[in-house]
Amino acid sequence: MAKASDLTPEQRVEIVLALLRRDEPASILARRHGISTNTLSQWREEFLAGGTNNLASGKHQNRAEANRLAELEAAVEERDRVIGEITIANRILKKKANALPLMTNSGKK
Repeated sequence: MAKASDLTPEQRVEIVLALLRRDEPASILARRHGISTNTLSQWREEFLAGGTNNLASGKHQNRAEANRLAELEAAVEERDRVIGEITIANRILKKKANALPLMTNSGKK
């Protein structure tokens, strides 16, 4: 499996711009920056499709967002479960309270 690049989004943009300016061949740019020519081509396509924002987000951010979303969904489910339990307990207490005889101030019916 390929290792993710440690290059910042700004560095990626500069590399892609150098490629688009044809400063050097893709193979030399890729070798100098420790990436594959396929990765460089992918960055170029992402850049052309959406600019710097696409290069900055990458797959890592998408994974992090998915994990955060899953955590939030689990928290909401837990809160819903607790609210349901409290609602049931509240209904039971109300029924028991309504079934108790009313007491007067002197403690008699």
